[in-house]
Parts: sequence; structure tokens; C-alpha cells
Amino acid sequence: MLPRPVHMEVRPPFTPDELRRVIALLKATFTHLVIDVSKSFNALDIAAMEASDSILLVTQLDLPCLRNVVRVLQFFDQQETLAEKIKVVVNRLGLQDTQISLSKALETIGRQVYWQIPNDYGTMVESRNNGVPLLTYAPKARLTKEIERLATALDTGAAADKPISVDEQKPKKRLFSFLGSK
Repeated sequence: MLPRPVHMEVRPPFTPDELRRVIALLKATFTHLVIDVSKSFNALDIAAMEASDSILLVTQLDLPCLRNVVRVLQFFDQQETLAEKIKVVVNRLGLQDTQISLSKALETIGRQVYWQIPNDYGTMVESRNNGVPLLTYAPKARLTKEIERLATALDTGAAADKPISVDEQKPKKRLFSFLGSK
């Protein structure tokens, strides 16, 4: 017997207003929501970000990632409702192949890093490949502890214990100044 074909219905996409209503319903039902938006920042992504309390902009310390962070921050700076919600998170800190130091990255992006997640690729991949949550797979790993601390800080509205920031004044010369950043 042959398997039956899967029929996919073509449905018009959500509108931003419909998505806002769904998010409001979810917020009334659950204590925490995590929404992973696309890279394109379409109308639905903007609606989801407007409805959120915090927006995590996750990056690594390499040139393409930092270039994208500068561009995304420029976009967010033009969006009044979003700019103040942005929290930059550096992922895979300590990665051996990283050519850019954290201090140089801070100069480049010109703003505070909210959190740092250490590089522990092996633990993360094993957890994912085994289908076991990181908290269960490696509860004592530094990676797990930092993600827990990040979640707690977001939940309580606290800042990082030792925030990393550039000087109060913006750097005079930035790596991507040719992009027209402020």
C-alpha cells in the first residue's frame, strides 16, 4: 500500500494585526514567550518585536556578523518603539577562530553588550543531536549556567552583573564608519 500524499493548504499569511492579537492571547496564557523572527524584518517580524519586552540581537565576534549587527542597529535606531528594547548578546565567546577581540567589537557596534554566552560547541551539539534539553544534558556546564543567568536577568529585568560597555562617549573612529552609522 502506498502512503497517502500530504496535502498542504495554501492560506494567506497572517496580517500584523492578527499576529498582535495572537501574541496578546499567548501573553495572557503563558508567563514567557520566545519568538524567533526571520532575518528579513518584514511586517510580521516588526509586529512581533513591537509586542515584545526585549529583543535579543545575537552575534558572534567575526567580521560578517558584526557588520550585520551595525546594519541592524542602524535600522532599529530608526524605529522608536524598538530601539530601546535591543539587547546585544555575544554568542560563542572564546571561539578559537575569532579574529576580532571583544573590545574591538564594542568599538565597532558602539554600544553595550548585554550578555556573553561562552563557546561550548561540543556540549550544545550533543544536546541538540540527542534531543535532550541543555539543562538536562549538561546542567553544570558553563554554557548552561550562562543561558540560565541570561533567562533570569531577562525575567527580572536585571542587567548583567558586570556589563561590558564602551566609554560613555562614542568612539571617534569605528570599524564600519563607512556604513554611515551614528
